[in-house]
Amino acid sequence: MIQRRQLDLPEYAASFVNYKALKKLIKQLSATPTIPAQSGTAAAPHVPESQAALRANKEVFFFRLEREIEKVNAFYLQKEAEFTLRLKTLLDKKRVIQSRTAAKSKAPASLITLFEGFQQFDGDLNKLQQFVEINETAMSKILKKWDKTSKSRMKELYLHRAVEVQPCFNRDVLRDLSDRATTARLELEAGAEGESIQFDVTRPVDRTMATSFGPDEEDLDLQILQSATAGNLQTLREWTAKLQSTADARDRATRTFLAAINEFSDEVLAVLVESGLVDLFAEDDINERNCLHEAAISGRNFVFQAGLKAGVDISSSDVYGRIPLHYACMHGRVEMVRDLLAAGPQTVDVMDHDNFTPLIHSIVKNQLACAEQLLRSNARIDPTSESDHIPLNLACQHGSLPIVQMLLERHAKLLPDAEGLYPQHMVARASQSPQLLLMLKHHGANMDQRDKLYQWTPLFHAASEGCVGCLRTLLELGADADAADEKGLAAMYYAAWEGHLECMLLLWSNRAHSQAPRKPFDTLNGLSLQESLASDPYSNDLASPDDMETADGIPDLSLPPPIIPLRRYGHNFLDKRVFVQILFDSGSAGSISFDQAGRHPAARLTISSKLSDLIPRTIMLPIQEDSRVVSFQVDNLETFAVDFEIFPTFGSKVIAKSVALPTVFKAENSSTGSCTLPLFDPRLRSIGQLRFRLQVIKPYHGEPLEITHFATYWKATSAIDSEHNGLVTGSSLSGDHVQLFVQLTRDMVPVLCPRFTIDHHGVEIPICHLTYSQFRAMGVERGADMTQLLDFLQNHGLDDLSQTHRRLAASFLSLRDVFQHLPIELNVNLTILYPSPAEERALNMNSLADVNKFADAILTDVFDHARVARDQNPDFMRSIVFTSYNPNICIALNWKQPNYPILLCNDLGQIRDLAHDVGTVPDVDSSGRASMSIKESARIAQGNNFMGLICRSSLLNVVPALVETIKELGLVLVADTSDEASHSESEMNTSSGTMGMGEWAYQMPEGVNGIMKANGILRFNDTIDM
Repeated sequence: MIQRRQLDLPEYAASFVNYKALKKLIKQLSATPTIPAQSGTAAAPHVPESQAALRANKEVFFFRLEREIEKVNAFYLQKEAEFTLRLKTLLDKKRVIQSRTAAKSKAPASLITLFEGFQQFDGDLNKLQQFVEINETAMSKILKKWDKTSKSRMKELYLHRAVEVQPCFNRDVLRDLSDRATTARLELEAGAEGESIQFDVTRPVDRTMATSFGPDEEDLDLQILQSATAGNLQTLREWTAKLQSTADARDRATRTFLAAINEFSDEVLAVLVESGLVDLFAEDDINERNCLHEAAISGRNFVFQAGLKAGVDISSSDVYGRIPLHYACMHGRVEMVRDLLAAGPQTVDVMDHDNFTPLIHSIVKNQLACAEQLLRSNARIDPTSESDHIPLNLACQHGSLPIVQMLLERHAKLLPDAEGLYPQHMVARASQSPQLLLMLKHHGANMDQRDKLYQWTPLFHAASEGCVGCLRTLLELGADADAADEKGLAAMYYAAWEGHLECMLLLWSNRAHSQAPRKPFDTLNGLSLQESLASDPYSNDLASPDDMETADGIPDLSLPPPIIPLRRYGHNFLDKRVFVQILFDSGSAGSISFDQAGRHPAARLTISSKLSDLIPRTIMLPIQEDSRVVSFQVDNLETFAVDFEIFPTFGSKVIAKSVALPTVFKAENSSTGSCTLPLFDPRLRSIGQLRFRLQVIKPYHGEPLEITHFATYWKATSAIDSEHNGLVTGSSLSGDHVQLFVQLTRDMVPVLCPRFTIDHHGVEIPICHLTYSQFRAMGVERGADMTQLLDFLQNHGLDDLSQTHRRLAASFLSLRDVFQHLPIELNVNLTILYPSPAEERALNMNSLADVNKFADAILTDVFDHARVARDQNPDFMRSIVFTSYNPNICIALNWKQPNYPILLCNDLGQIRDLAHDVGTVPDVDSSGRASMSIKESARIAQGNNFMGLICRSSLLNVVPALVETIKELGLVLVADTSDEASHSESEMNTSSGTMGMGEWAYQMPEGVNGIMKANGILRFNDTIDM
């Protein structure tokens, strides 16, 4: 959201493109009567009036737009000159300090201050770069809105000829400034440890040319202080006496005093002050702090009182725009806060460069006593402009009960922030303190207040973020569980999408019983649900003024709807290459951490390999949800290494680097794993860590099925009726498929068994620990008659599929034997049982084959059967579908072959979760069932080209909008009814004790492509288009 990002840069507020005003102008111009062109040519009769009005008023819009570009450009050029001068000054100071520093000696104390100056420069430069980026985005979006509304094609041409040529959108100058500052900072770090390293050999003018002999004055001064700290104050007094006669006595004494505030005792500082040489009014020439700033940061009360007594200016701001009161509040110096407020009550609401007042700093740092002092001094608690931070909202966001209480007692207003969120929304999505909601409610907060972003009530935020405590409290306070947002979706939808089962159960138990599950007005299309998404790209209707607000998500180009549904045959697979997937954790506390927190606040990660055909990938830090997966396809794992490099966001100087060697990816014993690598700076010092998980899928080890001889499956997408906007998926799959549970024995033979373990005389033995002969012997001991079963399969297998399913589950047969004797007309659903890491550890399955070998063994039997069946009957092929609850085995099976479709199963939202007295167990109880969020399962399925998903029908009935969302992602959707009783049983179970579940629980979700029944039959709809 552009307005939200602009709030993060308050000092640039007046110079941004006025995006809001330009949007409003488009709306006004579309309603303005058409202005006749000078040629007198009338508008084409078929063009709607609003379009004609916009085209006629084109000059008005672009005149305003060009003025906005000029404003941005003028401000940028001013800031560019300012930063160029500022960097020159810092580099000059660096050269002076380095020229005075003896080789191999520790750097002087002023070097630390200079280093901080470069850090501040980097931070401010990043803000300017963000300013450029935000304006560039605003230009692109407003031109896109113009094109969409006026049905013109101006965006690309105007961006290319009028926007990108402006100096402010040329990144070369900022990149050069960033590189020079980064280089200088790296050299300073080396100098601080007594090393003399020149990183930038291309700039000889910046090199230190002077050579020093003997110790630096500052080193000598600090040596005197250190001896005084050891108890020898007399030495210090003698030094100050000698200093009186030198020309720069006051400068040296003052410089030494400011450097000593953080480290040396009050006795040492007192000697310096008593000498009369220290100028207490002096400011550091880099960070612009005086002694009061330093005292507030370090907590040195002696220096603080000396400064106050001497009359040092308490309203003097440093390079960050902060006065001493800001630092006293940040560090919890309550007595200093009290004294500063007594000396200058007018400073209570001073803002720094981030628009933070002392009160805001107290809230963010959770300094309760300081906040109390400020409020007693009548600190402002309500904003005065749109760019101000709101204390109450921030306190709610940080979950500070006492500060919220104090603010509410002083009648703080309940206001939306720049993102459109009220205090109750902040608590619901971020707080672990549900008591805050009670407090807000007591002071008049509306628990059904809608935000200005997505029309979400607090309930939506709690459900989406999984804040169970807040959700429960909201429901107890009477919040509406059935409220719908701007898309017509309820909070239940977002709880299911994010996989928060406990939130789903709370919402379901508190729904309005008379209300049927609501269908959405418009379903969301994509994995990121909190973004404005595209309307129907094939719609030719003109957007109304109300619709203009959501026009951003609509593609530039409109294509006619396809006449025939688009068919996709098979999917991409590995022929000879290896698939490597790297998975990062998202968020600020994710996969990348630096030893010094906040050291590199704005950076980007570049992932590359020396293999020539692999394109480097760039990820902005912190890693976001939509960029946490990186995939490669490589020819040879023996030579595959990955370089990880971290740069400043817009710079080209490496600030940290690591490498994952080929041994990390060999995957000899396991196809999955995790890795932690050290991050090294250019001086090869470890400065942090990089963590990631990985998965390696190797190509099928044997001879895959030839595409020319064995047809692949297909799926079709087409536009649906005018009531909806999305796409619906159809496929070549049809009819009934009988379910076979497949595992591997220790000697790699695929066998049929529905449980991970088998009970042998009271001992649970994992199947993967048994050889095939041992497995068969156990079957004989249990009375499994192979001859009788195979006879049943050949003669009656097609007559009673549910009986076939049950008998095969207890057959103790190999998959190869079953394929040989199963009638070719009988389609099969191979449900692959592969344990999660937790199940593997719990059952001590140390003989389990890794995913690659597991998948290869099963595919070998399937491929061999397909070839034999084709030789026997060239005109007919058995339909085979792979399903599993384990995403890793699904990914492996999918990437190793293109012939057979994969369906990923998800157990989220069983009936027994939603109603304790309803539901049955399937005919065959199986291991390996697992739940995950619908978002994650959809991401995995879409990212790896699966055929689709199998989800619980109970969940789809409760949240019908999920059906359309999943199908719009290009996925087939099957409803799993395996835990549901028959309809006749449901009628018997309908009672108040089941929370009114009887009717909805057993109806088929509308729009699904098939069902998975309790009797083991997977049935696909016979028609392509639903």
